[in-house]
Amino acid sequence: MIVKQKLTWLRMLFFFRWSSLDDTWPRIAVITAVSIVVTWIELATGITAYSLTIAPFSLIGLALSIFLGFRNNAAYDRYWEGRILWGGMVNIARSFTRQVTTLIVAPQQRHDATAKSPKWLTEFRRDLVLRTIAYVHALRHHLRDSDPTPELKDYLRDEELSALADQKNVPLAVLQEQGQRLQQAWREGWLHDYHMGLMEESLTEMTALQGGMERIKNTPIPFAYTVLIHRIVACYCFALPFGLVQTVGFLTPVVVLMISYAFFGLDVIGDEIEDPFSTAPHDLPLTAISLTIEVNLLQQIGETNLPEIPVPQDDVLL
Repeated sequence: MIVKQKLTWLRMLFFFRWSSLDDTWPRIAVITAVSIVVTWIELATGITAYSLTIAPFSLIGLALSIFLGFRNNAAYDRYWEGRILWGGMVNIARSFTRQVTTLIVAPQQRHDATAKSPKWLTEFRRDLVLRTIAYVHALRHHLRDSDPTPELKDYLRDEELSALADQKNVPLAVLQEQGQRLQQAWREGWLHDYHMGLMEESLTEMTALQGGMERIKNTPIPFAYTVLIHRIVACYCFALPFGLVQTVGFLTPVVVLMISYAFFGLDVIGDEIEDPFSTAPHDLPLTAISLTIEVNLLQQIGETNLPEIPVPQDDVLL
């Protein structure tokens, strides 16, 4: 995600890095060159056989603008929904950790508020919290199609890591183990029946949030829809100088440059935000969100050796 200080209007006007120009300038350059050639032929030689009227371009341009707007809205809805889902994951991870630290207690603590938790129970709770952190990191890697194993070594035991090696959905397997640990706490009497239901609801909420993220990742905007947009934009911009030269004259390349910049830029922006979980500069900062969750959860169990939360590097937060 681009994290940049607020720029003045003038600096924003001439700021090109991370704008759509990074990807579109070759296309714009080609279309502008074509428009220069068309304008020169029209004005220098007087050949008008290939000229078109402006009317069809006006009609198609309006329809194309609406079409691009709908597609970009659909892409941004995916981006924003992804951020909402990760915001929900932040909340439920904090809530689950609070439940772990306050609801899982030794039997004697139910009748004596001054009784301290046995060391083995403290370790049991800590293990649940560390596994929650492992789940969040595994989910990030799952969405980015990367290997979570090196990062999970700090939170899971070796035997559990070995068991995860053959799993197609590592975060789901981690949640499954969480459920089994909660069942153990309920059987041992460390967790009240009513509290067991509450904590199971938290795991269910995590599963639902993960499912929403997987839906976004695995269901892209239909390919035929994307191809059609690319083709219409390319054909429209290529043919545009043939329709403008009779009306605009020698300013045709300037007008074509501005219109192609707008249409190609809107086209590229839709592509860039369609997959919000990737590692491109415009995507969601999942690493920073995951580490924020990790720091919050470790502090809830009294840990002081905390990882550094990422800060923007060269104005990009991953």
